[in-house]
Amino acid sequence: MKKLLLIALFFVFKITLSQIGSLEGKVLEKSSNSPLIGVNITIKNLSDTSSNSIRNQLYNILGTATNLQGEFKINNLLSGNYEVSVSYIGYEKQVHQIEIKDDKSTYETFLLESSNTEIDVVVVSAGKFEQKLEEVTVSMDIIKTDLIENKNTVDLGVLMNQSPGVQVVDGQANIRAGSGWSYNTGSRVLVMIDDMPLLSGDRGTVEWNMIPMENISQIEVIKGASSVLFGSSALNGVINVRTAYPKGDDPEVNLSFFSGFYDKPSREGLHWWGDEARQFTGSSFSYAQYKNNTGIILGGNIYTNDGYKGGYVTDSTSSRFGQILPVSEKWARFNFNIERNPIEYPGLTIGVNGNIMYLHQYESLIFASDSIGFTPIGVPEGDTPALWTQVMYTIDPHIKYINPNNNTRHSLKSRFFKDDYKPFDEEEGYSTVFYNEYQFQKTWKMKYGHIVSTSGLTSSYIKGDYDAVYGGGGISPTKEMFNYSAYSQLDLKYKRLNLSLGARVEQLHFQDEIFTIPVLRSGFNYRLFQTTFLRGSIGQGYRYPTIMESFVKTDYHPVYVYPNPDLTAEYGWSAELGLKQVIKIGEWQGMLDFAGFIMHYHDMIEFTFGQWDLPNPDDPLSNFFGIGFKCVNIGETRITGFETSLIGEGTIGEIGVNLLASYTFAKPVIINPNETYYEYINAEGDLVSINYNTYDDNEFLDDEGTILNPNYNPTGASYNNSGDILKYRHEHLVKFDINLEYPNGISTGLSTRYNSAMQNMDAVFSYGLFNEVGGTNDAPVIFDLGIVQSNNRFLNGDLIFDWRIGKKVSDKMTLSLIIDNILNREYINRVADLGAPRTISLKLKIKS
Repeated sequence: MKKLLLIALFFVFKITLSQIGSLEGKVLEKSSNSPLIGVNITIKNLSDTSSNSIRNQLYNILGTATNLQGEFKINNLLSGNYEVSVSYIGYEKQVHQIEIKDDKSTYETFLLESSNTEIDVVVVSAGKFEQKLEEVTVSMDIIKTDLIENKNTVDLGVLMNQSPGVQVVDGQANIRAGSGWSYNTGSRVLVMIDDMPLLSGDRGTVEWNMIPMENISQIEVIKGASSVLFGSSALNGVINVRTAYPKGDDPEVNLSFFSGFYDKPSREGLHWWGDEARQFTGSSFSYAQYKNNTGIILGGNIYTNDGYKGGYVTDSTSSRFGQILPVSEKWARFNFNIERNPIEYPGLTIGVNGNIMYLHQYESLIFASDSIGFTPIGVPEGDTPALWTQVMYTIDPHIKYINPNNNTRHSLKSRFFKDDYKPFDEEEGYSTVFYNEYQFQKTWKMKYGHIVSTSGLTSSYIKGDYDAVYGGGGISPTKEMFNYSAYSQLDLKYKRLNLSLGARVEQLHFQDEIFTIPVLRSGFNYRLFQTTFLRGSIGQGYRYPTIMESFVKTDYHPVYVYPNPDLTAEYGWSAELGLKQVIKIGEWQGMLDFAGFIMHYHDMIEFTFGQWDLPNPDDPLSNFFGIGFKCVNIGETRITGFETSLIGEGTIGEIGVNLLASYTFAKPVIINPNETYYEYINAEGDLVSINYNTYDDNEFLDDEGTILNPNYNPTGASYNNSGDILKYRHEHLVKFDINLEYPNGISTGLSTRYNSAMQNMDAVFSYGLFNEVGGTNDAPVIFDLGIVQSNNRFLNGDLIFDWRIGKKVSDKMTLSLIIDNILNREYINRVADLGAPRTISLKLKIKS
C-alpha cells in the first residue's frame, strides 16, 4: 500500500511540474525596429475563474517591464489561456491572447506604434515612478531639450526664467513668488540632478553652471511644498534635471561652438567699454554609446565671458586710476555617466556618475549709481569686484535592482559633493556634502490600475570650513550638520482616479541642537472626461537655515553681510486646485492648464538690508555705518494666486510648431506687518523700543548720548508704506516661447518675458543716504546710488524679446543666429542691478 501511495504522489508531482510554462519576448518600435526600454507587460490568466475582487486582481495579474534590450520574461505560469497587455506612454496599447503550454516557453514579439491621441510627456519626479504628465496630482511643467538647444543656454538658471511661474535672480530660484532675493544664499527650491540634490553645503546655493546642459533629457518642475519625497529646501518646489541615456550600439557624438558679443546699451551712460568689444565664447561636446551591456556618456563645456558689467577707476588718488575692472567669468567642466547591466544578473544596474568644474568669476552686488548702472559699487574708487575661484566636483555611485517576478525595485545611491573656493586676498574655504538614499518600491498590478508604494531612508553630512567668513573672535571656522530622514508614499491608480498620500520624518543635528520635523502630503487627480483632468493637493514643507545664513560675516566692497546664529527653520504648507485639458488640432497636440494656489509660511527667512551694526565711531564709512545684509525670520506670510499655461507640439500643415506660454498672478503678503521680528539693545545692554519706520539714520545718539539701534518690523523696514507686501517679488509674470520648423530646414523662434514692477524693497535703499533725488528721509547723502530714480523708471515692469533663426546646412550640421533682448531694452533684474543689453551670437551644432 505504501508503495502505491508513493507512486501516486510521484505522478501527481510530475504532472504538476509539467503544467508550468513561461512567456518571454521583445518589444520594438514599429517604425525604427529599435528596442523600447521600460515597456509595461501585464498578463492575466483567463482560465482562472476566481473572484474579481481587488484582492484577487492583485494576485491573478502578473507583470514586468522590458530591459535595455527591449526584452522581458515571466516565469512560473500555469498552462492555459492568458491576456497580455503591452503599454508604453506615447504608444498605442496592445492586447493579445496567448496560450501557455506545459513545460514550454512561449515567445512573442510586439511592435508598438506611436500614439496620435496623447502627448508623449512622461515624468518621474512627482512620485518617483513614471507617470503621464496629465495624471499627476501636483502642478508640473516640463522643459525639453529643444528649448535648451534653440536658446543656446550655458547656464540653466537663465533658461529657467522661461519656465511658467519660475524666476531665477542672482542664482536664487523662486516659484510663484515663493522667494525674494537672497543673493543665492539658501534656497526654497530644491534643484536636483537625477533625483539627488545639487546644493552647495555651507551656502545652500544652486551651482547652475555645473549642470551638464549638453546631456539633458528633460527638466521637471514641481510647484508647491515637496518635502515629503525630497526633504529640506523643497519648501517652494523642485527642479529635477534628468540626464540622457545612450540609445544604442552606434555612438552618438554632439559638438557645439558659439561666439557672440554685447551690443552698445540704449543709454549712453551705461556704455563704459567704448570701442572695446565685450565678447563671450564657448564650446561643448557629448558622447553616448550603449555596448556590451554598458552605457557610457561623456560631456564637457568651456566658456569665457568678458561680461557687460565693469568700469574705469575714476578716482585719481587710487593706484588703479584709469584701469578697467570688469565683472567677467570663465569656466571649464567635464562630466561622465557609466552604467552596467550584468547579463548574469538580470534586473541589476550598477553605475557611477561624475562631474568636475573649474570656475573663475567676479561678482557684483549693487551698482555704483543709476547713471552708470553697469558699473559695480566701489569700482570708480578702485575697489576690485568680489572675485571667486572655485573647484567643484561630484561623484555619484549607484546601484539598482528590479525584480520583475514580484514587481519590486531597490535602489541605493550616493553623492559626494566637494566645493573648494578661494576669494580674492582671502584664505581658501571648503564645503562638503555627503548624501545617501536607499529606496524600496513595490508595484501591485490590478485589472483597472495599480498601487505603487515608495519608501526610503536618507542621510546627509554637510561641512563648511571657512575661517575668513565663519571664524574670528575665537569662534571655530568649522561648521557641521547631520541630517537623517525616513519617508513613504502610496500612489493608487484605479480607473479614472489617481490618489497619493505620503509622510516624512526628518531630524537635523546642528550646533549641539537636534530638530525633528514631520510632514505630510496628499493629492488626487480625477479624469472628468476623456481629455479633461481635475487635480488637487496639499503638502507641508520646511527648510533649515544654511551655515552661511547663520554665520556669514563678510563684505562686498563696501557693503557688509552679517551673521544671525539665532536663525530658525522656516516651515509651512501649500495647496492647490487645478484643471488640465488635453487638446488636439490636427497633428498638433497640447495641454491647457489652470491652477489656483496658496502657500503659507511660518518664520520665513528673508535677506534684509538694514543697519545691523553700530557705526565705527572713528570712521563710520569704514563699516558703511553698520549697514548691510542679514538673514532674519520675519514671521508669518502667505502667497495666493493663480496660474494658467499652454504647452504643445506637433505640426500645422507642413510646419512644426512648439509652444510654451503662461501667465502667473501672485499676491505675497506678511500676515502681521506691525509685529516686531528683530530687536536690538543699546551699548549698555538695555532694550531699545524704537520702531524702524520712525528711526532717523542720521541720529545715532539718544538724549543721554547712548548709541541706538532700531527694532525691525515689516512696515518700518519696507519701502512699501503698507508693509504687508513681501519684498523683491512680482505680482504678474508672462512667459511665451514659440518655435517654427519649416520643411526646407529653416527654423525660427521668439521668446517673450514680462514681469510687473517690483512693489517692495528694503526701506534703507530709499533713504537719503543713497538717493540725492527722491530719498524718503533727510539723512545726508553718503553714496548717491539713485535707487529711487532707477525704480521709478521701471514702474510699468519689464518686457524682453529674444529671437533666433537657424538653418540645417546638412543632416548633421545646423547654423543658428541668436539675438537676446532684440529691442535692446533697459531692464532691472532686481534692485540696483540692471540686466544685459542686446547680445548677438552665432552657434554651430554638429551631430553624428
